[in-house]
Amino acid sequence: MEKVEQARHGAVPGGATPVAFWTHHPVADQRAETLADATCAFQDRFGCDLVKITPASSFQLRDLGQTDSWNNDPIGRRDFGPPILRQAEDFDRLAESMARETHLSEHLQAARMIRARVPGHIPVLQTVFDPLFQLRVLAGDHWPAHCRECPEKIAPALEALTARTRRTIERFMEAGVDGIFLAVQHAGQETDREASFFEIGLPETLSCLSTTGRDSLNFVHLHGNGIPADLLDAYPETTVHFSFDANPALDEGRRARADALLAGGMSPSRLAVMEGDEVARETRRLIGRMEGRNFTLGAGCALVQATPERNVMAAISAARGYVQ
Repeated sequence: MEKVEQARHGAVPGGATPVAFWTHHPVADQRAETLADATCAFQDRFGCDLVKITPASSFQLRDLGQTDSWNNDPIGRRDFGPPILRQAEDFDRLAESMARETHLSEHLQAARMIRARVPGHIPVLQTVFDPLFQLRVLAGDHWPAHCRECPEKIAPALEALTARTRRTIERFMEAGVDGIFLAVQHAGQETDREASFFEIGLPETLSCLSTTGRDSLNFVHLHGNGIPADLLDAYPETTVHFSFDANPALDEGRRARADALLAGGMSPSRLAVMEGDEVARETRRLIGRMEGRNFTLGAGCALVQATPERNVMAAISAARGYVQ
């Protein structure tokens, strides 16, 4: 697949650095038709080199009984309701809800609609949240207590969520997407004192990525601060995306192997307040540092909802006009 190979290795026709920005679509992300409309409208406006479908982070959990609500978050995220894994015995009931797909079906339909509307040469990626994140949301504030008081419940639950996530990925691949954008929320060194991500997290994410097949285009988003440098090289044939501003120790990805596939850029909060000429200068500086590397330009995470359109366009124009 030519489009996938070009995007995977940081190339687009004409030799410019590929660009990929995305945003949440609050309220619209609850129904197939509205999510498809919002995603395609964003792509029509900015013309990115790949399309990332961005559902609410609850979309894999709603069918399990997890509630959420929209409360005007500036990034467009929804707030989770009370956790469903409050007691040790709650883990035993988790399997009972694994087969429900009422909410998931909306997102499968959205993926089919988006793939049909986006030109065939542009890859479409479906966002999927990693199993450890799902388990921690379902446990909420009870997570540390569960790790101490019923640790024997953790591994089976994580295994079940991983198997369910793999089935979900298979369904999206059947719907026509070109790969997944696997959002990993707890890879930072300061996010989980109960267990190392390398022990409880990394094996599950690699298992999920293997579901897509060899001809897929996959991204892994390492969220937050304190990302270990070793993770930059932990995902072969997968583009690793992170916020450069939030992880200065990674030296804008230069701690990775020379042939690593990298994506990212400045933090969304910074991009939202800069002037257009500042955005253009920073974009050119960043691309210059990435010369010779496989790199896709974007923001460090989803755009702040109030980000001026001119700032996004300034970054895209600077990337496409850059001559190495």
